[in-house]
Amino acid sequence: MLRRYLFHEIVAPFAAWTGFLSVLFFVMAFLRGMDFLLGSAVTAWDFVRFTASLAPQFLVQAIPIALLLATLLGLGRLADDRELVAMQALGVRPRVFFRGPLALGVVLTLVLGLLSFTLQPWGMRSLRLIAHEIIRRNLVSDIRSGVFHEEVPDFTLYAEKVEAGNRWTNVLLFDGRDRETPLLALGARGEVVPDERLENVVFVLEQGSVHRASGFSEDYSTVGFSRAEFKADVGGAFFQKNNFRSVREESSPLELIEARRAAFERGEPTLPIDVTLHWRFGQALMPLAFAFLGTPLALSRRGGGRAFGVLFSLVSYVGYYLIARAAVQVAEKGELAPALAGQVPNLLFVVVGLLLMVRVERRGAA
Repeated sequence: MLRRYLFHEIVAPFAAWTGFLSVLFFVMAFLRGMDFLLGSAVTAWDFVRFTASLAPQFLVQAIPIALLLATLLGLGRLADDRELVAMQALGVRPRVFFRGPLALGVVLTLVLGLLSFTLQPWGMRSLRLIAHEIIRRNLVSDIRSGVFHEEVPDFTLYAEKVEAGNRWTNVLLFDGRDRETPLLALGARGEVVPDERLENVVFVLEQGSVHRASGFSEDYSTVGFSRAEFKADVGGAFFQKNNFRSVREESSPLELIEARRAAFERGEPTLPIDVTLHWRFGQALMPLAFAFLGTPLALSRRGGGRAFGVLFSLVSYVGYYLIARAAVQVAEKGELAPALAGQVPNLLFVVVGLLLMVRVERRGAA
């Protein structure tokens, strides 16, 4: 009965904080990608795909901190209403209050584990492809009649007229990738087509000529063509604008295990994959660690109300990732076992929570 009561006290604020944090993370993501999300070629469907791809990542980020906030605020309400004092007067030990947060923490750990195996890596891969596609379409649609276009690195494009379907007439294309021998292409017609690699676009010119000059001699050559293709590697432009690349989250744990096996068979180092894999497992156990830490803090809180809960949750969340990042860096140098590096912040939070609970057991809840 008590476990169910505590569980319900935490579920409602947890759901509210999860929704709020997800919206907050979406706004932050939108601001990060505003350069290309507000481009001329973006559609409403692009926003839908963008949001759907990021939603699993939002949940992975929001669930642990929402649980900590819900624990502090839910159990804090019991303290403010003197229910904790009444329960202790009836002989209820403070350790019993672990039941509600830990029960919810177990459920959320299973949810995060499921997300890490399925929707999270799918979403991050889809997000990268969507961002690349949008950026590429923006690059193409920004080409205007009578305006020099220099968004693609090392290329300058000029079209006298841009027709429907991004077909051009009287096209000038300068290719400066080879600094010593740049070339100038002139074509009666032109267009851009997608390459099999998303990071590239292909400029196609028809009925024209290519002019090339050497910077170290007076050699000058001209070649006519009926059709010519110029492949532009716009990966640099993508990586500058696409802020949503996260290689660590793009592979599921099963894919990381398979990648580790393949690397081992090839005789390649497996340490980076091991560290990433164990970090993913550690990330799934975050709700349990936050439940261990939040419960004794809520029981021992003697003032500050909601402001304390919000502030401490934010500090704990940032501290968790700082500790995790430091452990990962040490493990990548071979100075810490990958399995331990992935669980260092969880173990630290659990130990601190248990020590605080021992203190609460001695002094009593607030």
